[in-house]
Amino acid sequence: MNETHLESLYSVLANEAIVAILVFESHSGQLIYTNKLANTLFELNQEKLTDYNINLFLPNEENKSFRPLSLEMMTTEGYYQDLLIKKINNSKFVGNVRIKHLEISNKEITLLMCHDVTLQRKLQRELTFKQQEIEKAYQELLTQNAQLKELDLAKTRFIALTTHELRTPLSAMVGSAEILKEKLYDTDEEREEFITMIHEQGQHLLELVNDILDFAKITSGKMDYFIHQQDVSTVLEILMDQFQTMAEQSDIQLSFKKEDRPFVCYFDEVRIKQIISNIVSNAIKYNNPKGSVEITIKEIDNMIGIFVKDTGKGIPAEQINQVFNEFETLGKVSNHQKGTGLGMPITKRLIEGMGGKIYIESEVGVGSTFWVTIPVDRILEEELYRERSDSFDLAAS
Repeated sequence: MNETHLESLYSVLANEAIVAILVFESHSGQLIYTNKLANTLFELNQEKLTDYNINLFLPNEENKSFRPLSLEMMTTEGYYQDLLIKKINNSKFVGNVRIKHLEISNKEITLLMCHDVTLQRKLQRELTFKQQEIEKAYQELLTQNAQLKELDLAKTRFIALTTHELRTPLSAMVGSAEILKEKLYDTDEEREEFITMIHEQGQHLLELVNDILDFAKITSGKMDYFIHQQDVSTVLEILMDQFQTMAEQSDIQLSFKKEDRPFVCYFDEVRIKQIISNIVSNAIKYNNPKGSVEITIKEIDNMIGIFVKDTGKGIPAEQINQVFNEFETLGKVSNHQKGTGLGMPITKRLIEGMGGKIYIESEVGVGSTFWVTIPVDRILEEELYRERSDSFDLAAS
């Protein structure tokens, strides 16, 4: 094959190559040759080839994912992957580039061979993203599965504890009732003691049942709220007699300090009584002998705060987050001294259902402060703002 034939062969090979080939005059940067694929990829006009300069192909802006093709790269031989390259119409693509410097007929030229990998990189990123999503979903599934197993075991324990807790007052009530029925008491004083026992155990049984029902309603999203604007300090004053009796029986000093003005906010009266009763009864129950419980009301950032400070044993820092967590509560039902142990988880759900929050500060050996915040303005869905009818009030109480 003679030299003319070889030149023709080389011309066909270059023009039909499966990579885009651009040849620049090294010193001026002027484009002097392109093959067929380069014309298509860069959208070049073959008749205006000498109007094109290397700078037209260099992106000016930075890109978070890809490096831009630069003059420095063009002056250095090598292979560069995933470069951002500009077309003549200013659109851009991602390419793998090979730079080669040659000298032909005493003329220095720069050869740029380019392969468009935009689609591959896009598919690769999407595949990586999907793999990450699948991995995340898998890990979440494993976590949820472990939690469900723990929750199932916790609920089994909870049912066992609840059954035991319900049987205890029922047994006492039935036993006392049988004694009264058979008249097996000797004096009127004994009879009154059995009547009192039936009443006290009945109250305890009612509290247990209410806890279970409230927890079931809250977790299923079926708790009803009747929220309207009221003075919360008036509600607290009504509850003080009940708290005072309980405190005296436990040898605890109870005090209620408030400013001489109304504290008007939006709440459900029945639910706020339940919330405050849970907090204050715990503050009394878990206090030290001859300890104290102080209740105060303050206005905080368009919210009304009710603070209950006790001088009890305090809560270790690592256990504070578990106080309101029913999952933790259900998992450790054997540690409860009496009752279902759901009082504080229910309290948290109830105050949040009215647009408020509950907080704890505690120090071991010093005591704890629990406080709830109640909105001064309407911040919930409008249908929650309504008044409770008398018939509903009796049923809910």
